[in-house]
Amino acid sequence: MILKAEGISRSFFRNGKGTNVFTAVKGTDFTLEAGKITAIIGRSGSGKSTFSNMLAGLLEPSEGRVLLDGEDIYALDDGTRSKLRNEHIGVVPQGQTGLQSLTVLENVLAPAYMYSRTSKADRAHELLKKVDIDELCDVYSNELSGGELRRMAIARALINSPSIIIADEPTGDLDDETTQLVLKLFRGLADSGASVLMVTHEHDALKFADFVYKMDKGVLTECASQAITQPEVTTEL
Repeated sequence: MILKAEGISRSFFRNGKGTNVFTAVKGTDFTLEAGKITAIIGRSGSGKSTFSNMLAGLLEPSEGRVLLDGEDIYALDDGTRSKLRNEHIGVVPQGQTGLQSLTVLENVLAPAYMYSRTSKADRAHELLKKVDIDELCDVYSNELSGGELRRMAIARALINSPSIIIADEPTGDLDDETTQLVLKLFRGLADSGASVLMVTHEHDALKFADFVYKMDKGVLTECASQAITQPEVTTEL
């Protein structure tokens, strides 16, 4: 599937001196390519998360369109857009998210049960093993560390085998070893045909990326191409 942005921007109203409109993302064209990892870097507050949330179908642009295989996702009603996102887009949010009344396994399975009753317990355990927290499957999410919550969120985002993965700081709170594990997982998914977008401050992530963009004051620009040596990866999910 091809995810494409056409002239999208996002402005917010806020109180303050001068203009009361803050433009977080300025008019941007962008295509997320299948089978590739695209990384977006930039300072905090530069508009990276706003941009990725618009692409993920979570935040409607003030202007422009987001197209999934040619269909404007924001022309759809909320229910239809939610189902489309559930089936095709795996989102790893920036913040720590987890339903405290559910175990790790139940949190990971939650997206699978939203529109289907097909059991995906085997896949959930496989994903939890890939992110190295399967031994915590019966633990409640409020008992997890920040890094464990991050890994749970990654497994949850992948439970429906999405063709598009949008991950906002997916290696935040992770140690070096686990960071490499997650980056190799994403590399394997891209090599298997998925489109992966990573918003990141992690320098090591750039070695796994096919394209690198920089967001600065709401303006997205592609960085000069570099010779990037891809690590050998055999992971497929």
